[in-house]
Amino acid sequence: MSDQLMLTLQAALQQLAIQQTEATLGDRSTYLGASDIGACPRKTILRKLHAPEADLVTLLRQRRGHMAEEVVAAAFMIAGFSNFQRQTEVRHAGAVPVMAHLDFVFISEVRKTMAVLEVKAPENIPEHPYGAWETQLYLQMGLLADSFPDYTVEKGAILAVNFGDQGMRLFGGYTPQDTIYHGLIDRAATIWNQYQAYSAGDLATPSMEVGPLCGYCPFLLDCPKFEAEEVRELTESVEVLLELQHQQKDLEAEVNYRKSNLLAIVAQRGPLKTCGHLLRKAVRTRKSLDADQLNQFLQGYGHSLNDFQKSSSYAFLEVKKAA
Repeated sequence: MSDQLMLTLQAALQQLAIQQTEATLGDRSTYLGASDIGACPRKTILRKLHAPEADLVTLLRQRRGHMAEEVVAAAFMIAGFSNFQRQTEVRHAGAVPVMAHLDFVFISEVRKTMAVLEVKAPENIPEHPYGAWETQLYLQMGLLADSFPDYTVEKGAILAVNFGDQGMRLFGGYTPQDTIYHGLIDRAATIWNQYQAYSAGDLATPSMEVGPLCGYCPFLLDCPKFEAEEVRELTESVEVLLELQHQQKDLEAEVNYRKSNLLAIVAQRGPLKTCGHLLRKAVRTRKSLDADQLNQFLQGYGHSLNDFQKSSSYAFLEVKKAA
């Protein structure tokens, strides 16, 4: 019953995603969207030709994104904002079919200005916005300016909504940048030409770009980039990770040193206040299992502790010097 229910829910969410995509985004195989242009060209092209069926986690993430937009829209309405449009469709006027659907566009008819707000619903809000988010926003602002020449697109922002402890965070200060916009349109032309050539069988392999998000690509297993003896494009990510791990060890050592010194003081002196904080020695008690005693007890009944233990595996990243 439970397995069947889960399959039913996943199938229903899959159908819901298809319906919503068709209703709001249309046939995505006929144009390049803002998120397509910022992604790896190979991934973009293969998704258009062989769209993989989303798993349950991906489907739930998609629903979370739609929920975030609804929450923000409801909040704007309650706050008295009425000068915005949702899912505004903008197209590039050139030969390359580029189209974007903007989450929120704020309009001032008096000043003849527009502003763009892109809503994201990440599992964890980053300290700085992802490059793909910024790329999408710059493209959106450029397309909006081209589509509405009588208005001035003043600014754009990204609102990250987290349904956990982080709440919301606004990344603002973006303004249209013609150089970035035209560079993205040129990139779109390259991707679209490769898409046409690959579809016709005139191109063996589309261009590939290796990055930290490759682990989430549904076409990773047969990606030629990862058949190489060494994937040099990941060098920066690995170096940053190793440096952060080194800093983490140093910080942990420094934290333990400071805590030990302060604990020694309050252990002898007692509680004291400093810089608006109360320092005192705290003692907590926790119970632990006496494995030896328990094992002796079990042996009296013909068993050992090993009879009640089981192995479980977990995944982690191991980084060590290559031979």
